[in-house]
Amino acid sequence: MTEDMPSAPIEAPVTQELGATVQHTRLLAAVFKKSAMEVRDGGLLVKDVPMLAAGTWTDSAVQTPLNYPDKTLREYAANWSDVSGWARHSGGVPRDATDKVAELQNPRYQDGAVVGDIFLHGATQKSRDMIELIKRKLIAFVSVEHTGDERYNASTRQLEATSINFSGFAFVNKGACKLCRINEAAPLVSATIEEAPLEVQDETMDTKELESKMDAMAKELAELRTPKVEVIAPVIDNSRELADLEEVKAVKQELETLRTQMKELMSQPAAAPVAVAAPVEQKSEYSAPSARFTIDRKNRSISQE
Repeated sequence: MTEDMPSAPIEAPVTQELGATVQHTRLLAAVFKKSAMEVRDGGLLVKDVPMLAAGTWTDSAVQTPLNYPDKTLREYAANWSDVSGWARHSGGVPRDATDKVAELQNPRYQDGAVVGDIFLHGATQKSRDMIELIKRKLIAFVSVEHTGDERYNASTRQLEATSINFSGFAFVNKGACKLCRINEAAPLVSATIEEAPLEVQDETMDTKELESKMDAMAKELAELRTPKVEVIAPVIDNSRELADLEEVKAVKQELETLRTQMKELMSQPAAAPVAVAAPVEQKSEYSAPSARFTIDRKNRSISQE
């Protein structure tokens, strides 16, 4: 049934925009096998319905690709807070009680998918209408509603579901999950194992941690690109200036000493005038004769010149 194939195929690993880890309500579609239908208690029981298969699917609510690892499906297959089956999803006008047309029984992990038995009770007109649509192959998919934790896998470059809380499902015309179909006996294991990306748990980190590491790497890269300029202080010979400075300090010290001494002298009382005697003129006792005499020893005479 090509007309029943989903419009959103399995996505290849993509680079997911980073953001804070939040819980989304995702809507994904699942497969009824024609041979597993059985009329019971006025309703219709469809056994072994794959509600969610391993793989990468883009849902109709958040509309972003999310990988569902086999390990996560195996761990949370029975984690259903509500097993109600609705005639439609909850978007737009709120659903009423008559929109509840079925319930899921015995949810479990099987053959690479979360599998369960769907019982359409037939107690309301909408439930009976849904039974007829399924029998006539006019409804092809079921779409699970769930929340859970999502983390970014650095090796596959995509978001992964690390926990799942199923809160019900709805019958839809088309869905994201290729394998979640009604009235078609499609093998589960071959498709999911081949297309599911390899899990590398050692390199898985949450988006906040990845953002922090990317910011740190960007900062380091910016520092490496910025040239580092080392300023070397010039060597200056100021020994002469230092010697002159020391000499100036010594002169200033002497001036301060003289200023102090002058202040001390000026502070003392004025002394009485001291009389100083004039020097006594000394008169020579011998004075040279004004006339010259000549002594003639031979004639024994003295003559005056």
